[in-house]
Amino acid sequence: MTSAEIRQRFLNFFKERDHKVLPSSSLIPFGDPTLLFTGAGMVQFKPYFLGQAIPPHPRAATIQKVFRTGDIEEVGQTLRHLTFFEMLGNFSFGDYFKEKAIPYAYELLTEGLGIEKARLWAGIHNDDADSFAIWTRTTDLPPDRIRRFGDEYNFWAAGPTGPCGYDSEIHYDWGPEYGCGRDDCGPNCEHCERFLEVWNLVFMEWDRDPSGKRTPLPKTGIDTGMGLERLTSIMNRKRTVFETDLLRPLIGHWEELTGRHYQTDDRTDVSLRVLADHSRGAVMLLADGVNPSNEGRGYVLRRLIRRAMVHARRIEATQGLSSSVPAVAEVLATYYPELGSNIQRISDTLKAEEDRFAIALRQGMERLEGLIERGSLNAAEVFYLHDTLGFPIELSAELAKERGTGIDMPAVSALMEEQRSKSRSSAGSFSGPVSRTATRFVGYDQLESDSRATEVFPVADTPGLLDVFLDVTPFYAEKGGQIFDTGWLTWEGGRAEVADVQYQGEAIRHRARVSGRGLDPGTAVHATVDPARRAAIARHHSATHLLHRALRDVLGEAATQAGSAVNPDHATFDFRFGRALTGEELDRVSRRVNEKIRSNLERQVSQLPLKAAIESGAVALFDEKYGETVRVVSFGDWARELCGGTHVERTGELGLALVGPDRSVAAGVRRIELHAGESSEAMLRTYDRTLTQLGELLRSGVADLPARVESLQAEVKRLQKEIGLLRQRIAAGGGVETTEVEVEGIRLILQRVDAGPQELLGFADHALQGANGSTVAIVVGGRSLAIKVAAPLADRLPAGALVQAFHAVAGGKGGGRGPVGQGGGLDPRRVEEAFQSLQSFVREHLRPS
Repeated sequence: MTSAEIRQRFLNFFKERDHKVLPSSSLIPFGDPTLLFTGAGMVQFKPYFLGQAIPPHPRAATIQKVFRTGDIEEVGQTLRHLTFFEMLGNFSFGDYFKEKAIPYAYELLTEGLGIEKARLWAGIHNDDADSFAIWTRTTDLPPDRIRRFGDEYNFWAAGPTGPCGYDSEIHYDWGPEYGCGRDDCGPNCEHCERFLEVWNLVFMEWDRDPSGKRTPLPKTGIDTGMGLERLTSIMNRKRTVFETDLLRPLIGHWEELTGRHYQTDDRTDVSLRVLADHSRGAVMLLADGVNPSNEGRGYVLRRLIRRAMVHARRIEATQGLSSSVPAVAEVLATYYPELGSNIQRISDTLKAEEDRFAIALRQGMERLEGLIERGSLNAAEVFYLHDTLGFPIELSAELAKERGTGIDMPAVSALMEEQRSKSRSSAGSFSGPVSRTATRFVGYDQLESDSRATEVFPVADTPGLLDVFLDVTPFYAEKGGQIFDTGWLTWEGGRAEVADVQYQGEAIRHRARVSGRGLDPGTAVHATVDPARRAAIARHHSATHLLHRALRDVLGEAATQAGSAVNPDHATFDFRFGRALTGEELDRVSRRVNEKIRSNLERQVSQLPLKAAIESGAVALFDEKYGETVRVVSFGDWARELCGGTHVERTGELGLALVGPDRSVAAGVRRIELHAGESSEAMLRTYDRTLTQLGELLRSGVADLPARVESLQAEVKRLQKEIGLLRQRIAAGGGVETTEVEVEGIRLILQRVDAGPQELLGFADHALQGANGSTVAIVVGGRSLAIKVAAPLADRLPAGALVQAFHAVAGGKGGGRGPVGQGGGLDPRRVEEAFQSLQSFVREHLRPS
């Protein structure tokens, strides 16, 4: 089945179920400054989920073009990473919820697309009992193929804030021959790639604010996403997306251009995959109006183009991505007409960018190859390649990594900062008001300052909101993962509440809402930071330092920081590590952190030359930019890092730190959520209250709760099995709606039962017990059907043919083999009509010719 056929079948399926088919939105999100690119199908629908706008229809279906930047360096190195891809999605805005989303998805995959049921598994959230009940009640997916996971796999959000909720993922099983052989192997297995996530069904339930608090949405909603590339690979039994008709023709373009062949050499294969993906990504970004530049979206595009040029050169291609535009258009322009109408502009833009970089690429590659062959990359040499030849530092790092060579990134950053300092010095000094390139931050030592407004700008379309620049400020501007301070500015006759603080170059911009007399440049201002919020932020920032050191103590020095987000009520800490932590390792980390809190270690701050700081044992972040002189923050002689953030004076101020479980956020990167101070106390109170309530409800002591829950789960399974047996006994005793007729000597028994699809064959078995060899049992439950033919009759009346005849009138689809047939999706209102038609079918089928 081609990707075009899959697209159409998907849209037809949901159109038939009253969904309005809407076009893909742009890769540039409209009116959403929190996102760089459209990374999911629901982005264009955020206002509908939040209740901020009225949707054009309560149900929608789209095929959304998507661009993601998280793993650009992994594209080509793996068989599944992509930057650009297409996402199939169906949406409900307050109309249906889980009870329809789950059976819709299962019906489309198994009946609409014909995927083998035995290859499908589901994942649900640990706390989502409703989804488990719906999966087992409305589909025939066996309960043992429904796995439970935590937030890492089965909670989804559009971003750090906004609509979010539990989700249920559908996974495809390639078969045990691709597995790890472990008894617990299943979806999300970290040891093999036997299972492929196909479809994510998100149950939008809450609106998450910047603090992480969730409030119920005005109406619940459905947001699903299924990658077209992955689905196409499954439908065509191709193990990789690069072998589908969406990407294989693009690989073919580069094969034809270079004479190289895919799947003959690993190094060549990597380059061909990079070029195929980056061709699509760059062309689709250009089609939506992104142009190469040195910042934001334009920088991502420039990075794609330059990375592709390196790989084109590697396989001796004489042309770059500009040569592949017609090939991309041939694959995608039919569905994305904006591409076809911009082919010439896209080609010209790519060619101009490639021409600009060509000389730097040739010179840089020649010099870089020689340096790598030597076995090491000096920071000064990497800086020279960037500063003099224009060769991107991230490309130098990626190429060095491929050859097993590292780069001292802090040293490279120091050289860049040194150059910037020299440039500033050469500009000369001046007198008068401080310009926007020089705001002095005094907030490490004081939370108030007497300042002067240097520049004041009204924020467009927002009366009363100003962007204020000060000569001196105690406000911490968001940087290095730490959130900004809030507080107040006061002046004679006026006051403003500061809601956001950001850097603009070397200046600090205070976004504030004014009351009273307005503020003019040159006015004396008193600046005051909210002390309680600052203290809470400082506690969480200091907690991340303790956590970083504890992780390195327990896991080894390879567990290095990959990022963090420090807020007043929690912090998240990302670190590089290749696997999930064990429970024992997490306990050791938590004990280590809290041991250092109880030790009440004193904070020490020093300013040191970068080299001296590194030699002293201070930890530097790989991708952080440092100047010649750096700020070193230490707690005792234990945790020592280069850091520009705000901290507590002694670790005892943290009170208690709660270290959450780790989860994967990217290839080789784990994330831990951390709570300290009042936040950890609040969480403990919540935990205690919840456990106490559970204990009362379950009549169990807190320590015995796990065992009590396990016994209740076993009891539920036993009762479910007993219910199924009771229903079948009721059917055998005539307690269901039954109709019997005889046609051409054949006894047809129709039963209408209140049961799920997985129970219908049991009813059919009971109906046939004691019957003669010329009996057919037809059992209907809801929208599902089961037919069983007495064995002596099966050759003359195959169950599959009877199922198809029934569905021809009642709607839906199904099939069968020998004496057993099943189907689904029928219209319950047409069952009697279908039964009458089935009698005619039997009559015609058995009548002598």
